[in-house]
Amino acid sequence: MISEREKQAVRRFAEGCNCAQAVLTTYADVLGLTQEQAAMVSVGFGGGMGRLREHCGAFSAAVMLCGALEGPEGALKEHRPQTYARVQEVHRRFIQRNGTISCAELLGRARGPEAPVPDARTPEYYKSRPCARIIRSACKIIDEMLEEMQQEKTE
Repeated sequence: MISEREKQAVRRFAEGCNCAQAVLTTYADVLGLTQEQAAMVSVGFGGGMGRLREHCGAFSAAVMLCGALEGPEGALKEHRPQTYARVQEVHRRFIQRNGTISCAELLGRARGPEAPVPDARTPEYYKSRPCARIIRSACKIIDEMLEEMQQEKTE
């Protein structure tokens, strides 16, 4: 079953957000940011970080959310181990579902600044790429973590 957040993130991607922006703006409320602020923070993470095809932008956005999931304390030195553990869990789940966090490997493309500029953003372009599926995967991981945290609070 596809969640509303997954649908929203994929729609944002299809409307022109990069993969990191699509995920992070969808969860801007969790971060306490506006969508515009979330888009500004995440813009450089698209295309595997500045189109270098390194770490997947959807994965990077999920990592950015880890601190917010821990709340304001997540940024404090004494709470970093919990935040790092959450990042490691996001990494484990992402690898399990997608095989890698490498944008280049996910796309079957070259890495680095010499990587080719992507084709025009047409409906055919979006259909030919795995990005929507990967964005949904990142959203599923985030939604699972939010649900697990909610369950922990009620226990």
